[in-house]
Amino acid sequence: MTKLLHVSDLHANKRWFAWLADHAEKYDVIAYTGDFLDNYGRESLGSQVRWITDWARVLPRPLLWCSGNQDVESEAAPVSCGGWMAALPKTEAFGHTNAVERPGQSFVRLDWQGSLPKVLSGDIVLAHAPPAGCFTATTKGGMDNGDLNLGDALRTRAVAPWLVLSGHVHSPARWKDRCEGTISLNPGVNEGAEVPNYITVDTVTRKARWFRDGELADVVSLPH
Repeated sequence: MTKLLHVSDLHANKRWFAWLADHAEKYDVIAYTGDFLDNYGRESLGSQVRWITDWARVLPRPLLWCSGNQDVESEAAPVSCGGWMAALPKTEAFGHTNAVERPGQSFVRLDWQGSLPKVLSGDIVLAHAPPAGCFTATTKGGMDNGDLNLGDALRTRAVAPWLVLSGHVHSPARWKDRCEGTISLNPGVNEGAEVPNYITVDTVTRKARWFRDGELADVVSLPH
């Protein structure tokens, strides 16, 4: 595996999902870090689940995902705690360890309000909320909406994963930051844009590229 496409928080935006399906073939794997659904939209949640399932069926590349706060069970969204996502076609099975191996790269999934499983130094973690205490988790207004448990875990564990791919904070102060030995990436959300914000990661050259409004906005190196 060399090329990864990371998106988050599409919130049942059909135009953005269509864009993702159209561009997925350029990459080896798609990493989607939560909030497939829009709990506050006009379309029913059942209808959203049905067409997102149909969308995943024709996706040309494997899909790795973690659940977001709008994907899990609540009074407004009785969707079996995100269990519908486990049945999505073309998705990779993480298994009981919440880890999955792709050629040359291992991934670990942290579901919404879950605890971080065992990680290795080269792992890529999929987590909806960025680690607390990072600029990727902090809004431009200064509010930290990150995952406190994830932030604590990354700062206290002897072994640090390579990357945390996340979302949740729509307007982060920065799209890239570090949490001790781990790099945190969050593409953010640009409401009303024709193309969703996204990040590409090349695991061989160790480069990440951030795209906003469909245009390249920044390129960074990703050392271990």
